Amino acid sequence: VKAGAPVDQTIDAFSEYMEPGDCIIDGGNEWYQNTERRISEAEQKGLLYLGMGVSGGEEGARNGPSLMPGGSFQAYDNIKDILGKVAAQVEDGPCVTYIGEGGSGNFVKMVHNGIEYGDMQLISEAYDVLKNVGGLSNEELAEIFTEWNRG
Repeated sequence: VKAGAPVDQTIDAFSEYMEPGDCIIDGGNEWYQNTERRISEAEQKGLLYLGMGVSGGEEGARNGPSLMPGGSFQAYDNIKDILGKVAAQVEDGPCVTYIGEGGSGNFVKMVHNGIEYGDMQLISEAYDVLKNVGGLSNEELAEIFTEWNRG
C-alpha cells in the first residue's frame, strides 16, 4: 500500500472489523506525523498502532530485516516475541528494539534512509569523478571500490 492517503483508506476499510485491543502495524516508509495522527485515530477506536521502520532490502527479505517499531508500547509488548523471530539475528540478539512513542519508529527509518541515500550519492559522485575526470577503467574502478569496501 502506498504511503499517505491509500494507507488511511486501507485502515478505514479493515478497522471496522477489528476489536478493541487489536493492533495495526504499518511497516511502510511513512511520514512520522501521519503515524502520530493515525495513533490518535486508532486510540479513539480502542485500537493499538505501531509505525514500524523496516530495513534490509534484498538481504533483509532473505535473512530477516532490521525492525524499528514506534508507537504503542502495549502493541510492541504484545508482539515482541514474533518480531524477534522475524528480525535479522546477530551475535547479541534480534535486530529489533522498541524505538519509542508516537512516530519515532518511522522517524528513525527516515533518518536511516537519509544517511543511506547520502552515502549512495557520495559513491555515485566518486565514481563519476574517477571515471570521467581521472579516466579510470571499469577494472580500475572495481579494484578501488573493492578496496574501499574493506574499510
